[in-house]
Amino acid sequence: MGAPRLPAVVLGLWTVSTLGWWAFAFMPLPSAPPEWLSAARAACFGSVESGLPAAYGWMLLVLAPASFLLAAVVLWGAEIGASLRALLRSPVGLVAAGLLALAAVVEGGWVVAKLEAARATETWAVAARPVEEALPEAYPRQSTLAPDLALVDQHGEPVGLARFRGRPVVLSFVFGHCQTLCPLVVSSIKQAAPERAAAVVLLVTLDPWRDTPGTLATIARQWELPQGYHLLSARTGADVLRVVEAYRVPHERSETTGDIVHPPLVFLIDPEGRLAYTFSNPSPGWIREGLDRARRAHVSAR
Repeated sequence: MGAPRLPAVVLGLWTVSTLGWWAFAFMPLPSAPPEWLSAARAACFGSVESGLPAAYGWMLLVLAPASFLLAAVVLWGAEIGASLRALLRSPVGLVAAGLLALAAVVEGGWVVAKLEAARATETWAVAARPVEEALPEAYPRQSTLAPDLALVDQHGEPVGLARFRGRPVVLSFVFGHCQTLCPLVVSSIKQAAPERAAAVVLLVTLDPWRDTPGTLATIARQWELPQGYHLLSARTGADVLRVVEAYRVPHERSETTGDIVHPPLVFLIDPEGRLAYTFSNPSPGWIREGLDRARRAHVSAR
């Protein structure tokens, strides 16, 4: 290989490695990725509440490639421009440059979509932070019949509200690939519901395309869902979306990453199957108090 082309070849290898590094950080993953892949990504880049890399992850993504590029500029200086022009005059060089440019555009779309999803999710989170004070006595109580559902849980068993008549139900909408609001909502429910053993917890996926019935058991293990928790999907996405629409849960799915922006809604259904309370990102205390009120109202009615 002639010396004039060496800087361009080295820069090409630098571009490939940098694109691979960024792809590893931002490439969309399935709802139940291999454990080694999730562990490796977390170890390399970390993760913050928004789902983006941690500070040290951004340093690795930006400073490591930038330092190598700076070293190449110091080493070759003006030779780099001439070397690139020489390489681009060949058909192989043009094809390679085109492929690298296409890869950069695709990965740029992944990064932009991830940033937009994180910003939108943070907007929901800021607007609905868990409230630590007690549930107000005047908090609106509903009395309409809760929309029924006919879905499948992580055990492959059919689930409908009639099955739990006589017990209060905590219902929320989440999805397995979510790294931001969903784990927080599930954590709040887990903190509240174990102290109310009679309550049933139903978690309906917003992502039936990836959270298929066959993946639910893996997601339930990852979230460490206790007994009495049912993670729900269906064999067809339309069956799930009918439930989402019945509960009027606003959501927006990115066709690029598959991530879904949605509010952290939690519904409490009383033992008679009526929709008692609708909360947005409630604290565990609100969930506990809401369950207690629903149970007391049920006992009084009897």
